[in-house]
Amino acid sequence: MKLIEGMKNLKVLEKKIAHNTEYIMEYAALPSTRKPHFGTSEEQRKQVQSLIQSNIDMGKEYLALKSKVDMTNLKTNVQIGKETYTIADLLLIKRKIGKSMEYTYQALTDTKAEQQIAQNRSKDVPVQVERYYNETDKHAGIQFWQNLQDEIEVRLETINATTELVEL
Repeated sequence: MKLIEGMKNLKVLEKKIAHNTEYIMEYAALPSTRKPHFGTSEEQRKQVQSLIQSNIDMGKEYLALKSKVDMTNLKTNVQIGKETYTIADLLLIKRKIGKSMEYTYQALTDTKAEQQIAQNRSKDVPVQVERYYNETDKHAGIQFWQNLQDEIEVRLETINATTELVEL
């Protein structure tokens, strides 16, 4: 099974469990004045128990499949540029670290210093902004993180479609 199939199956299992849970709530109890959905009280109990067992079985299937997906993400290496990453690394960069690192370089600005100069403008003492960063390094850092995030987006789709799940 390919990684993408495993991930899609996880979503299907989540939906099935939720669907069964709705039925369990509907069938679990009725006022004594209402007729059971399945004819008799005993049949109703059997159906509720069957739905519970189905959710237990799907929960176990979900855990096993999720472990395979996670292990595949940890063991599959991907080369981007000169660096080697695991799929798990790429997902973390995509979801969390990438934008933070991009913002780190975008924070290299003289805006705060300009504001402070404007607030404390004195005609007696000339004040200039002093930068403690290299503008070239700033742009290179921003470009690196933007390109990496773009490359991850492109590569993950192909990797997920072509990578076999690791067997545990």
